[in-house]
Amino acid sequence: MKFFLSLLFLTLLFSCSVASLASSTVSTAAKIIEVPIKAIGKVVTRDSEEEEEEEED
Repeated sequence: MKFFLSLLFLTLLFSCSVASLASSTVSTAAKIIEVPIKAIGKVVTRDSEEEEEEEED
């Protein structure tokens, strides 16, 4: 009986750690993808501002 309880406890503990690892992996991947998108957005915004300044001149 102790063996089965220990096995159940270890299984639950292992599944929690796997879920935590998966969550942190997804979060990190989202941040890695977010950085180039922000950089592209800044470049596009900067180009738009330069075009507006040229149109005003």
